[in-house]
Amino acid sequence: MLSRDAVEKLIRDSAERSKRDRKEYHLFNRILISVKGDVSPAIDFDSIIADLEKYMPPHLFEEIDDIFIGSFSENDDRALEAHYDSGAIYITSDLSSNRDYIENIVHETAHSIEERMGLTIYGDGKIEGEFLGKRERLESRIRAEGFETSGIDFSNPEYSEKLDLFFYEDIGYKKLSNLTMGLFYSPYAATSLREYFANGFEKYFLGQRQYLPKIGQHLFIKLEEIITGE
Repeated sequence: MLSRDAVEKLIRDSAERSKRDRKEYHLFNRILISVKGDVSPAIDFDSIIADLEKYMPPHLFEEIDDIFIGSFSENDDRALEAHYDSGAIYITSDLSSNRDYIENIVHETAHSIEERMGLTIYGDGKIEGEFLGKRERLESRIRAEGFETSGIDFSNPEYSEKLDLFFYEDIGYKKLSNLTMGLFYSPYAATSLREYFANGFEKYFLGQRQYLPKIGQHLFIKLEEIITGE
């Protein structure tokens, strides 16, 4: 006959196996999170869901029906951790922490909101003007460091692979972080207008919110309107 300690260990081990083998979860009792690949044992989707539901209002997820965790060609081809497409978020399964998954879900939720409210967000041109003004000042800083920018278009608010490669290969992440300080919340926000918005949205919930108005007043005002519904 098994001892009480042995029985308790069997129960704990069985519970742990069930937790590891679980492949489906629900966010806000509606959005299916489907795990299609092996994830780190450190990842706890119940905790991820609890944090998202604690800090974010459900109306921001209206465009999202599914969140898939696995291996996806678009992520691999573009070296992305996640992307949003047609009501679903696709996240790579090799992230190392709960925080990584939370950040990606929040960030891609911002892109889903853009599809629904693009005119509201960008229609008055204020965020774009703010973004391009920062880009102009960033180019001046970069040129002052001795980099040649004549072949790079800093006035295009859309994503440019050429500009992205210039940032991360020619300049380098460490130096770019210093050059973007006070202009952008993170270097990635400088890559396009859409990433400027999504990065601000992410930091509104997961960063130092009080710092956002100092980085971009028009961005912060627009985020407040969208998030509070006012």
